[in-house]
Amino acid sequence: MTRVLQIILLVLFVSALAVFTFQNIYTIKLTFFSWFLEMPLSIAIVLIYIFGAVSGGLLFSVLKKLYKAAENKKQ
Repeated sequence: MTRVLQIILLVLFVSALAVFTFQNIYTIKLTFFSWFLEMPLSIAIVLIYIFGAVSGGLLFSVLKKLYKAAENKKQ
């Protein structure tokens, strides 16, 4: 039963992502200092989300290691 639910949720997620992509197809310009990049809005949002998830995960990992090191130093 859970396998069917997973498939249904996956189909709903992919469908919503496809609708979002087609509705936000116009091009935007991203600028960073002297560099710029033009891409569809939907792709920019997905890339920024991935970048945020990776950087947040790395930050959480570093903080967790620092916390464990501090606890080991106490003992």
